[in-house]
Amino acid sequence: MEKRRDEWEKTLEIKDLVIHYTSDSETVYAVNGIDMEISKGKTLGLVGETGAGKTTTALSILNLIPEPSGKIISGEVKVKGKDVLQMGTQELRSLRGDQVAMIFQDPMTSLNPIKSVGEQIAEGIKIHQKADKKTAMKRAREMLELVGIPGSRANEFPHQFSGGMKQRVVIAMALACSPDLLIADEATTALDVTIQAQVLKLINQLKEKYNTSMLIITHDLGIVAEVCDNVSIMYAGRIVEHGTLEDIFDHLYHPYTKGLFDSLPDINNRHEELKPIKGLIPDPTNLPSGCPFHPRCNYAKECCRKEPPGRKWVSDTHYICCHLYDDTDENQL
Repeated sequence: MEKRRDEWEKTLEIKDLVIHYTSDSETVYAVNGIDMEISKGKTLGLVGETGAGKTTTALSILNLIPEPSGKIISGEVKVKGKDVLQMGTQELRSLRGDQVAMIFQDPMTSLNPIKSVGEQIAEGIKIHQKADKKTAMKRAREMLELVGIPGSRANEFPHQFSGGMKQRVVIAMALACSPDLLIADEATTALDVTIQAQVLKLINQLKEKYNTSMLIITHDLGIVAEVCDNVSIMYAGRIVEHGTLEDIFDHLYHPYTKGLFDSLPDINNRHEELKPIKGLIPDPTNLPSGCPFHPRCNYAKECCRKEPPGRKWVSDTHYICCHLYDDTDENQL
């Protein structure tokens, strides 16, 4: 018997997901066998450098990998127990915007410049909640109020709003149908620090209000500390370390995770130099053998160059993929 909406413990489950982009001359190995899950009402932060495969992972949740170049080679992506990758066109239309909604980095790519913001919010409400135009517009004005914009501005157009206000409109659009899962892909990167803090506070408040699960995609560890319950560190299409917020911030193990934290400025020690990670993220069309991080790793051993590391659990909630911990007791770097 199918479970009711409020009975699902895992809003999102991804298992052994592999995604490639192919052209006539090369193959981009974008996602290389990742696992991920988000419980109801919890927030997972997916952290990594540009090109790590974070956005491709997010697009797979909506089955929006661009064709024909993009192809899901293997794996499962389940939302509330149903595999998105096996859904037909009608099921996917019902999923997108209703059960799963996405906030993109640049609000201008999400907003239609020739439609009022109220119309754009109301559109999803009419489609997914079968509401008439008057009811949908009333709900759109309520959503604008909820994100701190006067409902009277519903008839205005995107160009009449500032960057931060546009992002609030996009958040209102995403939450209009009370989705089970909200994906925020670098949603505050284009905003200044003050507006960024306001938007993060707003997202947190609305998540609590609707008990929404969230996937936050970012390279900013400050954002992770502010809003996430769990954290996955992604490198070259793989999850290299995963744990609770406390696991990652207080008991980090993987050399890449250590490198991310070492590259942040320390406000308590202004004379200490930053320690950037040497080198560049590998070319996804030509990934290194063995552990993909070994060319940049200060701790690399011979086995790192030959064999990809397996998963090692250091606690019930915390795992790493690193040869440093294959044969010895766990010691933090």
